[in-house]
Amino acid sequence: MSQNRPKNYAVRLRDGHKNSTALNVYEWQGSGPPLLLVHAAGFHARVWDKVIAQLGDRHVYAVDLRNHGLSDNSAPPYSFQLFGDDLVALIEALDLSDITACGHSMGGHVVLQAASSLPHRFKHILLLDPVIFTPDSPDPIQTDPTKSPIAARRNEWASADEMFTRFCSRSPFSEWDPQVLRDYCEYGLLPKSESGLFELACPPLCEAAIYQSSGNGLLLEQLSSITATVKILRVKERTKDDAPFDFRPSATFKGLVGLIPRATENYLPQHTHFIPMEDPNLVAKEIDTLPR
Repeated sequence: MSQNRPKNYAVRLRDGHKNSTALNVYEWQGSGPPLLLVHAAGFHARVWDKVIAQLGDRHVYAVDLRNHGLSDNSAPPYSFQLFGDDLVALIEALDLSDITACGHSMGGHVVLQAASSLPHRFKHILLLDPVIFTPDSPDPIQTDPTKSPIAARRNEWASADEMFTRFCSRSPFSEWDPQVLRDYCEYGLLPKSESGLFELACPPLCEAAIYQSSGNGLLLEQLSSITATVKILRVKERTKDDAPFDFRPSATFKGLVGLIPRATENYLPQHTHFIPMEDPNLVAKEIDTLPR
């Protein structure tokens, strides 16, 4: 088990219309090619801590995407393409190659964008229920994010302990590994000016705006350029009984595996969309099965 503590630093991306921002990166020093971990919308890089602790002496990078964790913020509108462009710029800035990447939810979408843009830099990819929509899904219509139920979530907290205590008995958080939930709370809050209170690093209004700007764009047309081996873990499918804002059912297009040249898929109906939070041990084992 790795006992490494990460160093973190800001990487200023190349100036440009979309990329004039700095992303916060956590790096665990180790051996072998880089392992790059990319979180879901509304999360941050430290939700991977329990996974990383089981990977031994691996050289790991975990990134806070724009508007998450300690990375720079920008105003809406957002798009998955924007986050994908950021990841491409980050990989080029760090000059990473022979990458093994693992992306969860929106992070899986973003990893696929980067791998289709920089196929020569990726070797293996593990996708944890990536948010990839069906080909006939229309691009999202821009609406007022303040009217989304997501924007109404609580944003202000006295401490990470208060947040953990409130969440640990509430679904879906009650189904998570307790250590992952604690890391989510501990590293997901930032001081709120001089009030002594804390607020979410990715505020509910920002998260709502991200969801309302999500879409495949041109990604499905670009997947054939990916040369890395790709493994998809797809979780239980949505049914008519699932509520619209229940995020536990799968967000992955069932035909995705057929669009990527060297892809395989495992269907895990016993798990939900929050698979790395529920079962970090399984995720670590899946990463360990990938050749180095």
